[in-house]
Amino acid sequence: MKSAVERRMEIVNVVNQDGKARVEDLASRFSVSSVTIRSDLSFLEKNGYVVRSHGAAIPNTGVIAELTVHEKRRHNAGLKSVLGQAAAELIKDGDTVILDSGTTTREIASSMANVDDVVVMTNGLDVAMELSSKPGIEVLMTGGVLRKNALSFSGSQAENGLKNYRFDKVFLGVDGFDLRSGITTHNEQEASLNRLMCDISEHVVAIADSSKFGKRSCYMIREFGHIDTLVTDSGIPEEYLQGLHDMKVNVVIVEKAD
Repeated sequence: MKSAVERRMEIVNVVNQDGKARVEDLASRFSVSSVTIRSDLSFLEKNGYVVRSHGAAIPNTGVIAELTVHEKRRHNAGLKSVLGQAAAELIKDGDTVILDSGTTTREIASSMANVDDVVVMTNGLDVAMELSSKPGIEVLMTGGVLRKNALSFSGSQAENGLKNYRFDKVFLGVDGFDLRSGITTHNEQEASLNRLMCDISEHVVAIADSSKFGKRSCYMIREFGHIDTLVTDSGIPEEYLQGLHDMKVNVVIVEKAD
């Protein structure tokens, strides 16, 4: 039987894919009681994942809720691995790069096996741990205040520590990618740190699977099109692909498994 976290994450996927899910159908699908499903939906609605409506749940379109790092690792894990591998191929010997915190950037770190003389700055605790055993990579950390649910550092200490650096590339794993709202994230301090990361880097790379398009969080990192490269999957909507091409953004597309 699935754990509560796994069941709730799958409920969100069902609701988003089907547009609506009834309590009775979800109870049958997961072999649990209607009481358990109503409890799940109360939790999901409270945290912004779905909206309850007359014995059912519908997607909460627009602003997206923040997942913990452990929940994010379970979501689209295989696709994140492929995106991480594609992004890692953009890192060359001798590069100086920033890897933002996040599960997708952790996959980039995991794929950096054959590079030499590379310097990586990160505000992600688990990203630094992933890189710690890799030869040929010097690891720097921003410092700052640790957000335990995200395993990321941010705040004035992190920003002050970055101001005297310059990097070739920054890699951002984003929470939302919207035509009007741009690239966004959930946390104000992390958004501020991400903006500084972009300012001190020659080349800005965003990594976003296609589920992030049309979604937005509260705090903007970058306006739509104000990046150099996007790494995404073949599920990217055509209007986004065309808009990025019109703005001369390099788009790297990996195949999305059915």
